[in-house]
Amino acid sequence: MSSRRPAKLIHALEWLEAHTERIHLHARTGKKANIMTDQMNLIFLGTGAAAPSLSRGLPALVVQQENRLVLCDCGEGTQMQLQRAGLSSAKIHTILISHLHGDHLFGLPGLINSQQLLGRSRPLNIYGPIGLRRFIGCMKQLSAYEPDFALAIHELDECDEQHFDIPGFTVTARRLEHSSPCFGFRLQEPPKPGVFDADKAERLGIPRGMERAALQRGENVRVSGREIAAPEIVGPERPGRVIVYCTDTRPCEAGIELARHCDLLVHDATFSDAYADRAEPTMHSTGRDAARVAQTAGAKRLALWHLSIRLHGGEEENLLHQAREGFADAFLPSDLDVVKIERRGADEP
Repeated sequence: MSSRRPAKLIHALEWLEAHTERIHLHARTGKKANIMTDQMNLIFLGTGAAAPSLSRGLPALVVQQENRLVLCDCGEGTQMQLQRAGLSSAKIHTILISHLHGDHLFGLPGLINSQQLLGRSRPLNIYGPIGLRRFIGCMKQLSAYEPDFALAIHELDECDEQHFDIPGFTVTARRLEHSSPCFGFRLQEPPKPGVFDADKAERLGIPRGMERAALQRGENVRVSGREIAAPEIVGPERPGRVIVYCTDTRPCEAGIELARHCDLLVHDATFSDAYADRAEPTMHSTGRDAARVAQTAGAKRLALWHLSIRLHGGEEENLLHQAREGFADAFLPSDLDVVKIERRGADEP
């Protein structure tokens, strides 16, 4: 029996997922979803490390830009967390896999399989270390199925720096310092044109249509014999937002370079001071290590990530306090926390 779903059913399922996403967003914020906004969010699906606990799931986070989703790592349980967050997995266009340790990877087979069963039609691109293609190939071979949607696996070379474009971002990948090949990712949004002064355009008699579009592209126009320069109507270009994801690593130069002047750095902070002696042998970082990276890189904010299941009682708060001693704008996200990434002004670095 064919695994393909009828086109009408596919469209109905996609509509249902999108409608569910709008309902969840309305329930969380009290506002109706607008898919064409300038909003960017980071949703922490799982913030733990190695093994899941009742309070923290395995690593996965989503970068939500307008109505598009980028998934960073895919630990066990990611599908359920996506549903709890009110996010449609059909909107994921790219998955970034940092490394091939199971806590960051073992949710991927189930996610791909579910997309097949739901009749996904959109392409899905997955980036990660060498060995990722073999992992997914073995999964398909043992399960005896081939996805009907386009599934593109991009294996990253272990060179100093790589760049590639995905919808909404230019991504820079660099090799971090961990016990297996592990990549950090810098997601750089392109700059946005300045604000168009519609009131001034009306006063100057600039007709709607081609002339205004040209001004917004930075071109000068001529109206009633007068040349109007774009800067008269359009404000300065606004820089794009930058999110950096550095999981499972010692503090290192590659992480610092990725995080230069970013809006939000998500960095390995597996251990507090109480377990600092475990950080170097396991190739992880402490909260203080993450703070030093953020401070050196000039990051705006720091999310402490990948917390060890050893941090019981008040030890998580101790880790946060220790990080804030070196970087005041550090915070400790919980599973399903949503962080809005504000756009910087044109005069900000």
